[in-house]
Amino acid sequence: MRDQALIEAKNQLNSSSVAVLSTHSQTLAGYPFGSTVQFVCNDDNNVYLFISDIAQHAKNLAANSALSLTVFNQTSDDDPQTARLTLVGDATKLPKIQSAPYLNAFVEKYPTVQEYMTLKDFNIWRISIVRIRFIAGFGKIFWLEKNEWYT
Repeated sequence: MRDQALIEAKNQLNSSSVAVLSTHSQTLAGYPFGSTVQFVCNDDNNVYLFISDIAQHAKNLAANSALSLTVFNQTSDDDPQTARLTLVGDATKLPKIQSAPYLNAFVEKYPTVQEYMTLKDFNIWRISIVRIRFIAGFGKIFWLEKNEWYT
């Protein structure tokens, strides 16, 4: 059952385009700050964000790299308790020279990103996953460990 949950969680990540990024607020100390973001993942199940330095969540990550990214697919007809996963980890801003393959992945998944690629304040951030919480439905709830995720 656990192996199946891991497969389903990875499929959920690869098929989703909606995520809520939660960071530690620098404006309201001690409170979380959530915002929707676009993301991509690669074949090694690493996750990347493309965000502007002027965005509140980028400022928060610059001060405290800890985050959670809740990923789900939902339309107005879906059950609000639909399958979802929360990636818990730390974000690192990548140097521009290392960002090209991830920028291409963003443009492929989200064509409107092309407009932002020339702006100097947009950067790729890599999430180093610490643990994953996957909820596949009622009674199907798992903590997935880092060593499982990257196999």
